[in-house]
Amino acid sequence: MNKLKIVGLSALAGTLASLSAAQAGTVSVSGTMEMSWVNLPTHKVTGQQLGQKKNISFSGSGEFANGWSYGIMHAMTDDMTGQSSSSMNLNMGGIATLAYDSGTGGYGANAVDNVVPIAWEEIDYGFATGLTDVGAVSKTHGVVNFTVTAPVAGTSLSISYANRMGTSANADGSTAVGTGAEQGFDVRLDLWNVNSTWFDIRTGMAAEKVTHKNCRNDMSNAAWATATCGAQKGNAYAGTIYQTLGIGPLSAGFQATYKDPGTSGGIENNQAWVAGVALTIGSALSFSCGKGVDEYYYSDNQDATQVNVNASSGFNAWERTHASYRGCSAAGNWGPLALKYVQNSVDNQGGTHDSSANNGDSNKFSEINLSMAF
Repeated sequence: MNKLKIVGLSALAGTLASLSAAQAGTVSVSGTMEMSWVNLPTHKVTGQQLGQKKNISFSGSGEFANGWSYGIMHAMTDDMTGQSSSSMNLNMGGIATLAYDSGTGGYGANAVDNVVPIAWEEIDYGFATGLTDVGAVSKTHGVVNFTVTAPVAGTSLSISYANRMGTSANADGSTAVGTGAEQGFDVRLDLWNVNSTWFDIRTGMAAEKVTHKNCRNDMSNAAWATATCGAQKGNAYAGTIYQTLGIGPLSAGFQATYKDPGTSGGIENNQAWVAGVALTIGSALSFSCGKGVDEYYYSDNQDATQVNVNASSGFNAWERTHASYRGCSAAGNWGPLALKYVQNSVDNQGGTHDSSANNGDSNKFSEINLSMAF
Protein backbone atom coordinates (compact mmCIF):
# COMPACT_ATOMS: atom_id res chain seq x y z
CA MET A 1 0.00 0.00 0.00
CA ASN A 2 2.82 2.37 0.85
CA LYS A 3 4.47 1.55 -2.48
CA LEU A 4 1.30 2.43 -4.33
CA LYS A 5 1.08 5.73 -2.50
CA ILE A 6 4.67 6.58 -3.38
CA VAL A 7 4.18 5.69 -7.06
CA GLY A 8 0.97 7.71 -7.20
CA LEU A 9 2.61 10.78 -5.70
CA SER A 10 5.58 10.49 -8.06
CA ALA A 11 3.32 10.30 -11.10
CA LEU A 12 1.34 13.31 -9.91
CA ALA A 13 4.52 15.30 -9.36
CA GLY A 14 5.70 14.48 -12.87
CA THR A 15 2.37 15.58 -14.34
CA LEU A 16 2.45 18.89 -12.48
CA ALA A 17 6.03 19.51 -13.65
CA SER A 18 5.06 18.96 -17.26
CA LEU A 19 2.08 21.28 -16.93
CA SER A 20 4.26 24.10 -15.59
CA ALA A 21 6.67 23.89 -18.53
CA ALA A 22 5.75 25.58 -21.82
CA GLN A 23 5.75 23.50 -24.98
CA ALA A 24 8.28 24.70 -27.52
CA GLY A 25 7.23 26.45 -30.74
CA THR A 26 9.42 27.58 -33.64
CA VAL A 27 12.53 29.72 -33.12
CA SER A 28 14.55 31.73 -35.63
CA VAL A 29 17.80 33.69 -35.39
CA SER A 30 18.52 36.87 -37.33
CA GLY A 31 21.02 39.68 -37.19
CA THR A 32 23.12 42.26 -38.98
CA MET A 33 26.79 43.12 -39.29
CA GLU A 34 27.46 46.79 -40.05
CA MET A 35 30.54 48.84 -40.88
CA SER A 36 30.36 52.64 -40.64
CA TRP A 37 32.52 55.67 -41.39
CA VAL A 38 31.54 58.84 -39.52
CA ASN A 39 32.54 62.36 -40.47
CA LEU A 40 32.24 65.25 -37.97
CA PRO A 41 33.61 68.83 -37.89
CA THR A 42 37.41 68.67 -37.65
CA HIS A 43 37.58 69.96 -34.08
CA LYS A 44 35.20 67.21 -32.89
CA VAL A 45 37.03 64.17 -34.30
CA THR A 46 39.51 62.89 -31.72
CA GLY A 47 39.64 59.17 -32.45
CA GLN A 48 38.82 56.37 -34.86
CA GLN A 49 36.12 57.15 -37.43
CA LEU A 50 35.51 53.53 -38.45
CA GLY A 51 33.07 51.49 -36.38
CA GLN A 52 31.29 48.16 -36.35
CA LYS A 53 27.87 47.07 -35.13
CA LYS A 54 26.82 43.51 -34.25
CA ASN A 55 23.17 42.66 -33.68
CA ILE A 56 21.63 39.26 -32.99
CA SER A 57 18.00 38.55 -32.11
CA PHE A 58 16.10 35.37 -31.35
CA SER A 59 12.42 35.20 -32.29
CA GLY A 60 9.86 32.56 -31.47
CA SER A 61 6.22 32.04 -32.36
CA GLY A 62 3.42 29.53 -32.06
CA GLU A 63 -0.33 29.06 -32.30
CA PHE A 64 -3.00 27.86 -29.89
CA ALA A 65 -5.86 25.54 -30.72
CA ASN A 66 -8.37 28.43 -30.71
CA GLY A 67 -6.48 30.31 -33.46
CA TRP A 68 -4.71 32.78 -31.19
CA SER A 69 -0.95 33.11 -31.61
CA TYR A 70 2.01 34.28 -29.58
CA GLY A 71 5.43 35.75 -30.29
CA ILE A 72 8.62 36.37 -28.33
CA MET A 73 11.84 38.23 -29.10
CA HIS A 74 15.16 38.50 -27.28
CA ALA A 75 17.91 40.80 -28.62
CA MET A 76 21.59 40.85 -27.68
CA THR A 77 23.52 44.04 -26.97
CA ASP A 78 25.92 45.37 -29.57
CA ASP A 79 28.97 44.34 -27.52
CA MET A 80 27.45 40.87 -26.87
CA THR A 81 27.60 41.22 -23.08
CA GLY A 82 23.96 40.35 -22.45
CA GLN A 83 20.33 40.89 -23.30
CA SER A 84 19.48 44.43 -24.39
CA SER A 85 15.74 44.15 -25.07
CA SER A 86 12.95 41.63 -25.03
CA SER A 87 9.23 41.39 -25.70
CA MET A 88 6.40 38.87 -25.70
CA ASN A 89 2.91 39.22 -27.11
CA LEU A 90 -0.40 37.39 -27.38
CA ASN A 91 -2.35 37.97 -30.60
CA MET A 92 -6.07 37.43 -30.14
CA GLY A 93 -7.25 36.53 -33.60
CA GLY A 94 -5.63 39.44 -35.44
CA ILE A 95 -7.80 42.13 -33.83
CA ALA A 96 -6.37 42.58 -30.33
CA THR A 97 -2.81 42.19 -29.03
CA LEU A 98 -1.61 42.06 -25.43
CA ALA A 99 2.14 42.57 -25.05
CA TYR A 100 4.86 42.94 -22.44
CA ASP A 101 7.84 44.98 -23.62
CA SER A 102 11.24 45.35 -22.01
CA GLY A 103 13.21 47.88 -24.01
CA THR A 104 12.30 47.33 -27.67
CA GLY A 105 10.07 50.42 -27.78
CA GLY A 106 7.96 48.91 -30.53
CA TYR A 107 4.58 49.62 -28.95
CA GLY A 108 2.42 52.58 -27.92
CA ALA A 109 3.41 56.19 -28.44
CA ASN A 110 7.08 55.36 -28.95
CA ALA A 111 6.17 53.52 -32.16
CA VAL A 112 5.11 56.91 -33.61
CA ASP A 113 7.79 59.17 -32.13
CA ASN A 114 8.66 60.19 -35.72
CA VAL A 115 6.70 58.71 -38.63
CA VAL A 116 7.97 61.08 -41.34
CA PRO A 117 9.18 58.86 -44.26
CA ILE A 118 12.95 58.41 -44.56
CA ALA A 119 15.34 56.46 -46.76
CA TRP A 120 17.53 55.49 -43.81
CA GLU A 121 17.93 57.70 -40.73
CA GLU A 122 15.99 60.62 -39.24
CA ILE A 123 17.24 64.21 -39.55
CA ASP A 124 18.40 64.33 -35.90
CA TYR A 125 20.43 61.13 -36.17
CA GLY A 126 24.02 61.45 -34.94
CA PHE A 127 23.44 64.26 -32.43
CA ALA A 128 23.51 64.02 -28.65
CA THR A 129 20.18 65.88 -28.42
CA GLY A 130 17.49 65.32 -31.02
CA LEU A 131 14.04 66.69 -31.73
CA THR A 132 11.54 66.52 -28.88
CA ASP A 133 9.28 63.49 -29.26
CA VAL A 134 6.90 61.22 -27.36
CA GLY A 135 7.58 57.69 -26.10
CA ALA A 136 9.06 58.12 -22.61
CA VAL A 137 6.56 55.60 -21.23
CA SER A 138 6.46 52.92 -23.91
CA LYS A 139 10.23 52.77 -24.39
CA THR A 140 11.01 52.14 -20.73
CA HIS A 141 11.52 48.59 -19.46
CA GLY A 142 8.51 46.75 -18.08
CA VAL A 143 5.63 48.16 -20.16
CA VAL A 144 2.30 46.42 -20.67
CA ASN A 145 0.53 47.29 -23.92
CA PHE A 146 -2.94 46.52 -25.27
CA THR A 147 -3.79 47.33 -28.89
CA VAL A 148 -7.05 46.89 -30.77
CA THR A 149 -6.92 47.16 -34.58
CA ALA A 150 -9.79 47.26 -37.05
CA PRO A 151 -9.27 45.36 -40.33
CA VAL A 152 -8.89 47.04 -43.75
CA ALA A 153 -8.62 50.71 -42.68
CA GLY A 154 -6.03 49.99 -39.98
CA THR A 155 -7.84 52.10 -37.39
CA SER A 156 -6.31 51.23 -34.02
CA LEU A 157 -6.22 52.20 -30.36
CA SER A 158 -3.13 51.41 -28.28
CA ILE A 159 -2.71 51.87 -24.52
CA SER A 160 0.59 51.40 -22.65
CA TYR A 161 1.19 51.36 -18.90
CA ALA A 162 4.34 51.20 -16.76
CA ASN A 163 3.91 50.98 -13.00
CA ARG A 164 7.49 52.23 -12.48
CA MET A 165 9.39 54.55 -14.79
CA GLY A 166 13.10 54.58 -15.50
CA THR A 167 13.80 51.03 -14.36
CA SER A 168 16.30 48.67 -15.95
CA ALA A 169 15.49 45.28 -17.43
CA ASN A 170 14.13 43.14 -14.62
CA ALA A 171 14.67 39.41 -14.12
CA ASP A 172 11.70 37.24 -13.19
CA GLY A 173 10.97 37.09 -9.48
CA SER A 174 12.84 40.33 -8.73
CA THR A 175 12.19 44.08 -8.44
CA ALA A 176 14.02 47.17 -9.66
CA VAL A 177 14.45 50.70 -8.31
CA GLY A 178 13.09 53.57 -10.43
CA THR A 179 14.51 57.06 -10.92
CA GLY A 180 11.94 59.18 -9.08
CA ALA A 181 8.95 58.83 -11.39
CA GLU A 182 6.15 56.60 -10.16
CA GLN A 183 4.10 55.48 -13.11
CA GLY A 184 3.32 56.42 -16.66
CA PHE A 185 0.81 55.68 -19.37
CA ASP A 186 0.34 56.63 -22.99
CA VAL A 187 -2.35 56.24 -25.61
CA ARG A 188 -2.02 56.16 -29.39
CA LEU A 189 -4.90 56.49 -31.87
CA ASP A 190 -4.54 55.82 -35.58
CA LEU A 191 -7.63 57.21 -37.31
CA TRP A 192 -6.57 55.21 -40.34
CA ASN A 193 -3.39 53.44 -41.42
CA VAL A 194 -3.59 52.10 -44.98
CA ASN A 195 -0.62 50.50 -46.73
CA SER A 196 -0.97 49.27 -50.31
CA THR A 197 1.30 48.92 -53.34
CA TRP A 198 0.58 52.38 -54.79
CA PHE A 199 -1.15 54.28 -51.99
CA ASP A 200 -0.36 54.82 -48.29
CA ILE A 201 -2.00 57.11 -45.76
CA ARG A 202 -1.74 57.42 -41.99
CA THR A 203 -3.37 59.94 -39.69
CA GLY A 204 -3.16 59.82 -35.93
CA MET A 205 -2.21 61.21 -32.57
CA ALA A 206 -0.61 60.10 -29.31
CA ALA A 207 -0.33 61.43 -25.74
CA GLU A 208 1.50 60.43 -22.57
CA LYS A 209 1.66 61.31 -18.87
CA VAL A 210 4.41 60.52 -16.36
CA THR A 211 3.33 60.81 -12.73
CA HIS A 212 5.89 61.96 -10.17
CA LYS A 213 5.08 61.01 -6.59
CA ASN A 214 7.19 63.63 -4.83
CA CYS A 215 5.85 66.74 -6.57
CA ARG A 216 4.85 70.04 -5.04
CA ASN A 217 1.33 69.86 -6.39
CA ASP A 218 0.79 66.60 -4.47
CA MET A 219 1.91 67.87 -1.08
CA SER A 220 0.21 70.25 1.37
CA ASN A 221 3.39 71.21 3.25
CA ALA A 222 5.30 73.64 0.98
CA ALA A 223 8.62 73.33 2.82
CA TRP A 224 8.49 69.53 2.74
CA ALA A 225 7.53 69.58 -0.93
CA THR A 226 10.49 71.81 -1.85
CA ALA A 227 12.92 69.60 0.05
CA THR A 228 11.72 66.29 -1.39
CA CYS A 229 10.68 67.23 -4.92
CA GLY A 230 13.85 68.92 -6.14
CA ALA A 231 13.57 70.13 -9.73
CA GLN A 232 10.36 68.23 -10.49
CA LYS A 233 7.43 70.54 -9.70
CA GLY A 234 4.71 68.52 -11.41
CA ASN A 235 3.83 65.64 -13.68
CA ALA A 236 5.23 65.45 -17.22
CA TYR A 237 2.99 65.53 -20.30
CA ALA A 238 3.52 65.16 -24.05
CA GLY A 239 1.38 64.89 -27.16
CA THR A 240 1.86 64.54 -30.91
CA ILE A 241 -0.15 64.57 -34.15
CA TYR A 242 1.02 63.13 -37.46
CA GLN A 243 0.06 62.76 -41.11
CA THR A 244 1.77 60.76 -43.86
CA LEU A 245 0.79 60.23 -47.49
CA GLY A 246 2.33 58.07 -50.20
CA ILE A 247 1.37 57.94 -53.88
CA GLY A 248 3.41 55.65 -56.08
CA PRO A 249 7.15 56.26 -55.52
CA LEU A 250 6.62 59.55 -53.66
CA SER A 251 5.80 59.90 -49.96
CA ALA A 252 5.65 62.81 -47.53
CA GLY A 253 4.87 63.40 -43.87
CA PHE A 254 4.42 66.01 -41.17
CA GLN A 255 4.43 65.70 -37.38
CA ALA A 256 4.05 68.20 -34.53
CA THR A 257 4.87 67.51 -30.86
CA TYR A 258 4.37 69.34 -27.56
CA LYS A 259 6.07 68.38 -24.28
CA ASP A 260 5.90 69.79 -20.75
CA PRO A 261 8.62 68.17 -18.57
CA GLY A 262 7.06 69.51 -15.35
CA THR A 263 10.39 70.78 -14.06
CA SER A 264 11.04 73.78 -11.84
CA GLY A 265 13.03 76.39 -13.74
CA GLY A 266 14.83 75.82 -17.01
CA ILE A 267 12.65 74.38 -19.78
CA GLU A 268 8.95 75.15 -19.38
CA ASN A 269 7.96 73.29 -22.55
CA ASN A 270 9.03 72.24 -26.04
CA GLN A 271 7.12 72.72 -29.28
CA ALA A 272 8.57 70.81 -32.23
CA TRP A 273 7.66 69.98 -35.81
CA VAL A 274 9.29 67.88 -38.51
CA ALA A 275 8.46 67.39 -42.21
CA GLY A 276 10.04 65.33 -44.96
CA VAL A 277 9.71 63.78 -48.40
CA ALA A 278 11.04 60.49 -49.79
CA LEU A 279 11.43 58.94 -53.24
CA THR A 280 11.66 55.21 -53.89
CA ILE A 281 13.05 53.94 -57.21
CA GLY A 282 12.11 50.34 -57.86
CA SER A 283 12.92 47.99 -54.99
CA ALA A 284 16.57 48.97 -54.57
CA LEU A 285 17.05 52.73 -54.22
CA SER A 286 15.48 55.37 -51.95
CA PHE A 287 16.23 59.02 -51.13
CA SER A 288 14.80 61.40 -48.53
CA CYS A 289 15.23 64.92 -47.15
CA GLY A 290 13.63 66.68 -44.20
CA LYS A 291 13.63 69.68 -41.90
CA GLY A 292 12.56 70.18 -38.30
CA VAL A 293 12.43 72.92 -35.66
CA ASP A 294 12.34 72.44 -31.90
CA GLU A 295 11.37 75.51 -29.86
CA TYR A 296 12.62 75.56 -26.25
CA TYR A 297 10.54 77.80 -24.00
CA TYR A 298 12.73 78.71 -21.00
CA SER A 299 11.89 80.31 -17.69
CA ASP A 300 15.46 81.62 -17.58
CA ASN A 301 17.93 83.01 -20.11
CA GLN A 302 20.36 80.79 -22.04
CA ASP A 303 22.40 83.56 -23.67
CA ALA A 304 24.12 86.00 -21.30
CA THR A 305 25.12 88.25 -24.22
CA GLN A 306 21.54 89.31 -25.04
CA VAL A 307 20.87 93.03 -24.58
CA ASN A 308 17.20 92.82 -23.59
CA VAL A 309 17.59 91.81 -19.94
CA ASN A 310 15.42 92.07 -16.87
CA ALA A 311 16.72 94.91 -14.70
CA SER A 312 16.01 93.15 -11.41
CA SER A 313 17.26 89.69 -12.25
CA GLY A 314 19.99 90.49 -14.74
CA PHE A 315 18.71 88.12 -17.41
CA ASN A 316 15.98 87.94 -20.01
CA ALA A 317 13.35 85.60 -18.57
CA TRP A 318 11.04 83.42 -20.65
CA GLU A 319 13.42 83.12 -23.55
CA ARG A 320 12.49 81.09 -26.65
CA THR A 321 15.34 79.29 -28.44
CA HIS A 322 14.97 77.43 -31.72
CA ALA A 323 16.99 74.31 -32.58
CA SER A 324 16.84 73.77 -36.35
CA TYR A 325 17.57 70.39 -37.95
CA ARG A 326 18.13 69.57 -41.63
CA GLY A 327 19.14 66.32 -43.26
CA CYS A 328 19.09 63.96 -46.23
CA SER A 329 19.70 60.23 -46.51
CA ALA A 330 19.96 57.60 -49.24
CA ALA A 331 19.89 53.82 -49.26
CA GLY A 332 20.52 51.04 -51.74
CA ASN A 333 19.36 47.50 -50.98
CA TRP A 334 20.45 44.40 -52.85
CA GLY A 335 19.15 41.35 -51.04
CA PRO A 336 21.04 40.97 -47.74
CA LEU A 337 23.44 43.80 -48.64
CA ALA A 338 22.64 47.48 -48.02
CA LEU A 339 24.70 50.63 -48.57
CA LYS A 340 23.40 53.76 -46.78
CA TYR A 341 24.37 57.40 -46.38
CA VAL A 342 23.14 60.25 -44.18
CA GLN A 343 24.14 63.90 -43.84
CA ASN A 344 22.53 66.00 -41.07
CA SER A 345 23.11 69.41 -39.51
CA VAL A 346 21.68 71.35 -36.57
CA ASP A 347 21.79 74.88 -35.17
CA ASN A 348 21.40 75.53 -31.42
CA GLN A 349 21.43 71.85 -30.56
CA GLY A 350 19.61 71.15 -27.30
CA GLY A 351 18.21 74.67 -27.20
CA THR A 352 21.57 76.29 -26.45
CA HIS A 353 23.37 79.03 -28.40
CA ASP A 354 26.27 76.92 -29.63
CA SER A 355 27.48 78.85 -32.71
CA SER A 356 30.70 79.98 -31.00
CA ALA A 357 31.58 76.39 -30.12
CA ASN A 358 31.34 75.50 -33.81
CA ASN A 359 33.29 78.45 -35.19
CA GLY A 360 30.11 80.08 -36.47
CA ASP A 361 28.98 76.92 -38.27
CA SER A 362 26.22 74.50 -37.37
CA ASN A 363 26.84 71.04 -35.97
CA LYS A 364 27.25 68.58 -38.82
CA PHE A 365 27.15 64.81 -39.00
CA SER A 366 27.57 62.41 -41.92
CA GLU A 367 27.92 58.64 -42.09
CA ILE A 368 28.41 55.92 -44.70
CA ASN A 369 27.14 52.53 -43.58
CA LEU A 370 27.50 49.07 -45.11
CA SER A 371 25.35 46.34 -43.61
CA MET A 372 24.88 42.62 -44.24
CA ALA A 373 21.86 40.79 -42.81
CA PHE A 374 21.56 37.10 -42.01
